[in-house]
Amino acid sequence: MTLAKEQTTDSSSNSGLSNFRLTVERLLELLDLEEEDEYGILRPTEYAFRTAMKLVVEAYDVLGDNFPKASTATDELGSIRLAWQNVNADRRVRLFCPHNADDKAYIYHQKSEEYGSEDITSAATLAHWLEWFNKV
Repeated sequence: MTLAKEQTTDSSSNSGLSNFRLTVERLLELLDLEEEDEYGILRPTEYAFRTAMKLVVEAYDVLGDNFPKASTATDELGSIRLAWQNVNADRRVRLFCPHNADDKAYIYHQKSEEYGSEDITSAATLAHWLEWFNKV
């Protein structure tokens, strides 16, 4: 899998609004990527972008100032991955938004050696795992 572009993230104590704004800006920057390269699609599909934005906005509505900033990337099919990494608590959350409606969006979560994943049925699932992510 090629990652078209990825920005790093940390769990610094910026306000939730600026973390949210930074995450949205990073998602929007994905739309400015070249359409494709020799490895595949770089720019996300409209479906992946709309799915990611909807989930992020709705999770922010729940989390408010506790919204952590995420790094963003695309894969060779135009899917989007958002990644949160809390190095202080050794926690990771990854949101995968597929390139089309035939595949499901899902969340991957990890703390130390414990990990799991689940399908996203609503932004409440993302908000739950981001609340878990924020615990130190």
